[in-house]
Amino acid sequence: MRTNRNWKSAVGHELVGEERGIALVMALGILVVCAIMVTTVIAYTSSAQRTSSFSKARLTAFDAADAGMNNAYAVLNLPSNNSLKQSILPPCHTSNPDTTTPAATNPTWMTSSSNLTSQSTWNTNSYGNATTYWCGDLDVQGAQWFLRSVGSIRNPTSTGNATRTLSSKVTIQPTVTQPKNNPVWDYLYAGHTGSACDQTLNNNISGSSRMYVAGNLCLSPNVNLAQSKVIVGGNLDISNNASVGANTSLSTRVETQVGGNCRYGSSSPPWVACTGNQDANHIYSKLADGTTIGVNHVPDVIAPPAADFATWYQNAIPGPSQSCSTSSGPVPTFDGNYPTRDNSVLTAFDLTPATSYTCRVGRGASTTLAAAITASQTTITVSSASGFPASGTFLIRIDDEDMTVTGGQGTTTWTVTRGVNSTIAASHVISQAVNRDDAGTSGELSWNATTKTLTVTGTIYIDGSAKISNSAVNTYNGQATLYLSGTFYANGSLCAAVSGSTCNFAGWNPDHELLMIVANGNGGQVNPGDGIQIANNFSFQGGLYATNAVEFGNNVNVDGPIVGSQIVLSNNLATNAFPFITTVPVGMPSNDEVYAQPNPPQSFSG
Repeated sequence: MRTNRNWKSAVGHELVGEERGIALVMALGILVVCAIMVTTVIAYTSSAQRTSSFSKARLTAFDAADAGMNNAYAVLNLPSNNSLKQSILPPCHTSNPDTTTPAATNPTWMTSSSNLTSQSTWNTNSYGNATTYWCGDLDVQGAQWFLRSVGSIRNPTSTGNATRTLSSKVTIQPTVTQPKNNPVWDYLYAGHTGSACDQTLNNNISGSSRMYVAGNLCLSPNVNLAQSKVIVGGNLDISNNASVGANTSLSTRVETQVGGNCRYGSSSPPWVACTGNQDANHIYSKLADGTTIGVNHVPDVIAPPAADFATWYQNAIPGPSQSCSTSSGPVPTFDGNYPTRDNSVLTAFDLTPATSYTCRVGRGASTTLAAAITASQTTITVSSASGFPASGTFLIRIDDEDMTVTGGQGTTTWTVTRGVNSTIAASHVISQAVNRDDAGTSGELSWNATTKTLTVTGTIYIDGSAKISNSAVNTYNGQATLYLSGTFYANGSLCAAVSGSTCNFAGWNPDHELLMIVANGNGGQVNPGDGIQIANNFSFQGGLYATNAVEFGNNVNVDGPIVGSQIVLSNNLATNAFPFITTVPVGMPSNDEVYAQPNPPQSFSG
């Protein structure tokens, strides 16, 4: 029995040992599992933290890239910037990958990374720990920008940076007209001051334009000044048998304002304050009310206009810094040694040569009529449809008439709606220019030698002189300012509207058609001291501005504002009563510089 107890005791000890061994194994297993779980949780948590940090970095990079895109658009939208000049943004690419067609036909340009310039040359901004790099490529012919912005921030999960790249397209709408901001453009304006006779009239001026003399005005013997309104800032000196207006009736009296003194006669008569009734001094004047006889002694003050040649030398389109994107024929040489403005083009450019030419910047297309049309036709035939839309409605302009093309797109026979945009349907001759009028042409100077028509748009600059050599009655369509470092000589007529063999002086609307010539030169092709000269027997309808004198030959008809240091007159100058102007072409001297305006961004990617 004793032995049996010992056996049972031994067996019990073995069982207890085995149980303890199993417990140890199980404990170790549980510890391993717990360790794996803890490691997994730690690894998962770390991975989530890294993912979260990377996602946050990517979002920060995106925000920085978005801020860069906004910065680029703000530069384009700044009124003082010309958004049709590549110089306002650093280029993204070293060159346009397709230099023969607009970038719109080459969509890879916007997203391509090939030929990218170094980001160190791009504009840079910092936003906390993030940096943005932004740039833009200008497609001049397509009048559109392709913007790129890269946001970059240090990658918190590895070496290097987390980046986001955004791209967008911005189309540009050229500005070619603006409201007039100086009443000087309603007058014949002589700006010289400081002489006894700042402006001398040796011959009669017929017609009824308004006249402004900033200084002293002298009328030679037998001269009658019969303008609709005369303003003299200084003195008015009237020689024997000369007069202002006539005392026949109120209708023949001229509204006259004189800020200084006046006198009549050639034997040194006394000066008198030029106010009230001055009939004794041959100033047959009435006040602005049209019924009271007398001279207004408090003249209107009109600021002398200033032409900003330096600014428009850089920003004119076409001009020295941007020549024609579409051209044919004998187009102008805009500069000889850009960027030096020094009247370097030695040969005066002929605006009206025997051969047609086209110089255009922007999207506008052009063709000609293949057959004449009447004022009632709703189908027209053109020589070519190249460059015009193949579908959808679009606007065209022939002479002074706007039309909407509603059918036949992609062919040379179009169905049109006549006389849109408050224009008047009219007949048009064969070979007349047909221009797309809604595509945002930035600037144009083109000549149709067959129809003797000049097409103008925008602000143009030639670092030299220009002339009109064709003695026919030449016409122009459009609104533009032509800057010349040199002079302008017209040995032929140029009209905005034609009636028979001369300008249509009664039918011209300068708010719709106005070519402004702005000349800074002196002598050469014109008489010494002149900046502009119109030869004998011709007509000019438009605006003339010269830093020096503007001279008119015998039997000249003018219609439009004239500004010069002096206005030099020969015999029988006729000035026509053009309407008060409200809208002028961009580039008009004394108006604020206004450039193209960007449309909202589109085609975002990234």
